[in-house]
Amino acid sequence: MPQELPKPAVSPCAHCAQLTREEREAEERGDLSRAVDCRVLISRHPHESGAR
Repeated sequence: MPQELPKPAVSPCAHCAQLTREEREAEERGDLSRAVDCRVLISRHPHESGAR
């Protein structure tokens, strides 16, 4: 089972919200590689507050 990355502590920005939708859709269709890619992109996405 893929390791879950921590969710952002702040409300997701529009970009992170889109990636979260893509992650959920990828999991539903069994594309775990894409789901993990989305989690990584979310965790690395910079936010104005400096939070991740």
